[in-house]
Amino acid sequence: MRSYLSFFSLSVLFTVLLLWTGCEQQQPTEPEDPATLESFALLQKKVFDQSCATSGCHSNSSKAGGLVLEAAVSYSSLVNATPTNTAANNAGLKIIRPGLPDSSLLYLKLSQNVKAEWGDRMPQNSIAGMTSSAREFIRQWIAAGAPQSGKVADYRLLESDIIGIESFNPPTPPTQGLQLHVRPFAIDPGQEREIFTFDRITNEAPLYISGIDIAMREGSHHFILYKYGGSGLQQGVVRDFNNSTLFQEMRHSDERIFLMGAQTPTLSVRLPEGVVFQLDPNQGFDLNSHYTNNNGQSVMLGEVYVNLHTVQASPGMKVALPIFDNYLNIVLPKNQKTTVQRTVVFDSPRQIFSFSSHTHKRGESFKIFLVGGPNDGQLVYENFSWDHPPAKMFSTPLAFQAGWGYRIEVVYNNETEREIRFGFTSEDEMCIVLGYYY
Repeated sequence: MRSYLSFFSLSVLFTVLLLWTGCEQQQPTEPEDPATLESFALLQKKVFDQSCATSGCHSNSSKAGGLVLEAAVSYSSLVNATPTNTAANNAGLKIIRPGLPDSSLLYLKLSQNVKAEWGDRMPQNSIAGMTSSAREFIRQWIAAGAPQSGKVADYRLLESDIIGIESFNPPTPPTQGLQLHVRPFAIDPGQEREIFTFDRITNEAPLYISGIDIAMREGSHHFILYKYGGSGLQQGVVRDFNNSTLFQEMRHSDERIFLMGAQTPTLSVRLPEGVVFQLDPNQGFDLNSHYTNNNGQSVMLGEVYVNLHTVQASPGMKVALPIFDNYLNIVLPKNQKTTVQRTVVFDSPRQIFSFSSHTHKRGESFKIFLVGGPNDGQLVYENFSWDHPPAKMFSTPLAFQAGWGYRIEVVYNNETEREIRFGFTSEDEMCIVLGYYY
């Protein structure tokens, strides 16, 4: 009896072990964290495997366009590979040319503006096309040298659907002029992110701008377009503006000249007749974008387009100059309202045709009054919306003589338990007068 029970007990134990082992083997594995994957591996997993290496396309059985994008061979099929498309080959393109997205056929064919002689837009089985965030991930990877290993592109750009119709529709480039673009960048849940990115145009002679349109994804705190006269900045590289980069970025301040800013998703400005902004030959731009992601669950994207409308030079044309009066000495005691006043007096005559303002979220009102002259004390600008301040255009410019100027009166409500001073985040404060004159 003892031996029977012993055998029975062992049998039951063995069976339980088998069941337990089988259950262990059937447990679902944890999904890979995209943040841990190297850029090319993530590109393979999220883009090629899902949308390219499929039946009838770039699989080993189909080999559409002579290209296979299955994991075992995709890298060697892409990098420095010669396209089978004759027109693309004659244009000197490679399928992927490391470091040069705009000489890489794969990247170019993701655009809705792909040249017809290079073949169909990809992915071919999608009417909507690839999202701008997925294209930007690919661009970053190529621009970084298209390495097979290493993390060189922002994985968050692939966290949402890579195929689909986006809620943000880029504006059409101007018929006469040029378009600048802050490519998509990611902002983590519950965080804010401010960046700079440099661009340069290749105009041989001065250009004259009669109007500017700005369009950006929702969630922007601000966007500023600066003319930049320095050197050493790399085009298209995202430079984060934070405490660790503050000193380095402030070194560029002397080379930046304010051109236009926006705090609304769209802004369209047309200068008065005969008034223009002037761009120098080979003009450089520093584009500054600041987004706040109040969603605690998901990553959001920032993106900005700028259309610059040009006109021909004409006799008597006036060149507009910017006002960017940044008051830094803000001290807002805790739990109280504070009124900040500041007077600016001009040392030469000028005609001001626009005023606007900028504060952060403790700003309750922003007023500008004339100083000097027959209209001394007149209120000419008033704003009660810190996040969507109006840009007021004067049909008849405000004429100032030397010794005249303006006074600002700004009311802040600091309801917090801490003193607030000037700073760059939305939890700090600012006090800026913006405008234009000639």
